[in-house]
Amino acid sequence: MQGIHLQPAQNLLENFTRAELARLVRRAKLDLEIPRSRAALINAITRYLSLDDIVDAISGLFPRPKGRRVKGLVGLDQLPPLHGDATVQVYSPSKPALGLLLLEHGAACRALALSNAPLFLENRWPVVLRDAGMLPRTRLYAAFTRPGQVHPDAEAAPPRSKPFMLDEGEYQLRNSRLRLELKHSGPLSFHLVLLRARPGTGRAEYLLEPIA
Repeated sequence: MQGIHLQPAQNLLENFTRAELARLVRRAKLDLEIPRSRAALINAITRYLSLDDIVDAISGLFPRPKGRRVKGLVGLDQLPPLHGDATVQVYSPSKPALGLLLLEHGAACRALALSNAPLFLENRWPVVLRDAGMLPRTRLYAAFTRPGQVHPDAEAAPPRSKPFMLDEGEYQLRNSRLRLELKHSGPLSFHLVLLRARPGTGRAEYLLEPIA
């Protein structure tokens, strides 16, 4: 895909505000003067910290009381075991890495926004995932497989965003483990780590950590 840059550390850090990144610098005890520019701050952090160090620091950016749930939030780790069909779609011409993971959930499908769909499909890098709510089940295959050609299993016309289908298959979600068996990418396994509930939405943001 044109316009895609597989930079795992930068991709992770781009999900956070400048203030949150400054907290990460303090948490990691870096001897670093905070630049005015968020982009410059991201570049500085990646010069000092490895990807594993960044993951460790991010995991503690939003602490919660030990053993307590986030008020008003039913996270993916609290759901009963789920399984069904799954598709991975991209939908933004201006930001081609942005994507949706759609999981069949009864008569609907759960939409999970991916910060970088190609990194997710590589199954080697941590990726931020956001719960985007529920959609009609007809959205599961309502996407293009090539220019002008809609997926043969589509039950509705693609939305105006004209999503493109990257992969499809089946999934299992159980005990904070997300496992997928996809047609092109093969088996993928991730551990879901709850980062926070997005302010004002009640929806959660997760860190997906690949399981070898």
